[in-house]
Amino acid sequence: MTNEQLRAFVAVVEQGSFRGAAERVFKTQSTVSAAVRALEETFGFRLFNRERYRPTLTDEGRAFYRQARRLLGEVQELENLGHRLALGEAPVLSLTLSAMCADPLWLDAVRRFCNRYPQMRLKIDTQHLSGLPERLLREKTDLAIGPRVGLDERFELVGIGDIGMVTVAAPDFLPGSLLDCGERIIPQAELRNRPHILISDTGSLAPFDHINVLPAGQRWYVGDYQMKRALLVAGLGWARMPEHMVEAELNNGQLVALEVDNFNSRSRVPIYLIRLRDIPLSELARAFWQEMTSASLAEGYS
Repeated sequence: MTNEQLRAFVAVVEQGSFRGAAERVFKTQSTVSAAVRALEETFGFRLFNRERYRPTLTDEGRAFYRQARRLLGEVQELENLGHRLALGEAPVLSLTLSAMCADPLWLDAVRRFCNRYPQMRLKIDTQHLSGLPERLLREKTDLAIGPRVGLDERFELVGIGDIGMVTVAAPDFLPGSLLDCGERIIPQAELRNRPHILISDTGSLAPFDHINVLPAGQRWYVGDYQMKRALLVAGLGWARMPEHMVEAELNNGQLVALEVDNFNSRSRVPIYLIRLRDIPLSELARAFWQEMTSASLAEGYS
């Protein structure tokens, strides 16, 4: 199996014909056909049904296409990296943040690090639940910052802070007698059939089940905390939120804090800097790890 054979196969799928694929990869149609036949002979199954006017994927072909496209994308990324390194391009630091860490507690340390490495390129993405460790396991990021959910002995971590979580809803979401300025404890039965707004797990390999939910409760899922907050303010549901994200709404009365019976209504969630133990870090990532570790020790975290 060669890259050229994979490119020819993917081109046939995406162009819908062998002729279109030949034009895309700048080969003759017979060369493209031979490349696809070579793949089929290598693995012993047909990639396409050829009885119709246009080639259509078999079940095996569809599974093979998904992985082939992913592999070719990674090869292209490697080629691009090689060209950038040859040109002496600035090094890249890639960080993955838990969605709850959108307002970084480590901003001063990041600022100091950026001042030390003014030419570096910083790439940051956000994930939720299993999406965070998955990015590390798939080697799509250098380091991650988030809670300890789903971490095991494969990961090394150091505490860098904590985030306060509070359960909130709009003031008119429940009858006033239940809210009573947040002083009464609300029975779970009052919330079980009302939408509990949660952020979807962004992982694709082994998604986690949500914690801090009511058994058999109604659940709505959104993609980020911004949408979650908007639905809460609109009175469409209730949820736990990072305190720093709803501080203004709690102060101006758009949201009120809830105390729910036998539920983790308020808590502080430890936040960690995370890496894979067995994957060597780049010089830049090692320096960032040291910067954050030193800053966390100075603040009393470990």
